[in-house]
Amino acid sequence: MAGFLLIICLAAGILVYLNKPKWNDSYGNRYLDICYGENPHNNYDLYLPADASEIDSLALILYVHGGSWIGGDKDEHHRDCYTWVQKGYATATMNYSLLKEENVSLPTMLSEIGHCLEHIVQFSADHGAHICQIAIAGTSAGGHLAMMFAYNYRNSLPLKFEAIKVGPADFCLLFPNDTNATSEDIKKFVFCCTGKYINSKHNDKQWLDSIKMSASPITYISDSTALPAIFAYGDKDKLINPAHYKALAEKYDSMNKPYSLIVYPNSGHLLMNDKDCSEKYDSTLSIYCKRYFGY
Repeated sequence: MAGFLLIICLAAGILVYLNKPKWNDSYGNRYLDICYGENPHNNYDLYLPADASEIDSLALILYVHGGSWIGGDKDEHHRDCYTWVQKGYATATMNYSLLKEENVSLPTMLSEIGHCLEHIVQFSADHGAHICQIAIAGTSAGGHLAMMFAYNYRNSLPLKFEAIKVGPADFCLLFPNDTNATSEDIKKFVFCCTGKYINSKHNDKQWLDSIKMSASPITYISDSTALPAIFAYGDKDKLINPAHYKALAEKYDSMNKPYSLIVYPNSGHLLMNDKDCSEKYDSTLSIYCKRYFGY
């Protein structure tokens, strides 16, 4: 699994490099590599529409990059930021601490998303733009973090919707086989999920599954937390298989909550083989922005 995750991370990085978009000052104002914390990866890029100071209900779309929680970079979402800032929305793409760094866990990353949002709001206000509402978007590992944050959101500004691409919804599905794991492997895995070192002598299957579920977005979807959502997944994805999006759809359907599911029938994890679905995703995101942001 680790090798496959690394291959996906490298492939995504190459695609970002080959398809790097160019910024045009007519899009608005950009601010690069703004630090929001003390860790090496605590930085973000912010894009404000040219008329940001004139928009009373200015909305922000924050993008969280993928990379299997061990790599990736905010550059992955520059194209998204450039596209949506031209439509009048503030956009940002953030970096966060990675599991390969010392004492970093998933709770670390989730905390950093909150700190990053707070910094973006204050930085924007200092530059004459007053953000009043937020949406969060993410791809792969970033989609997982975006969902985890959305369903456990605590902030003074309203989070209006989420837009998720190939985000792992259930760690029991993502990591089903622990047969060959050593006690040290399990100890590290538990720390990554919880931020706590727990003695691995308690690593029976039921206990370990409970740890996995504690790090799974599906666990936290409830009547009070289920935000309007866009879910985009590849039907031929060998990493995040269709069971993930089916679990999300079942959960949302059971509560009669609004969501849009876009399944790419010919695509794997990188969602490259269904142009019509990519166009549908963009048009759906536009609908969500107008519906839930109000402009």
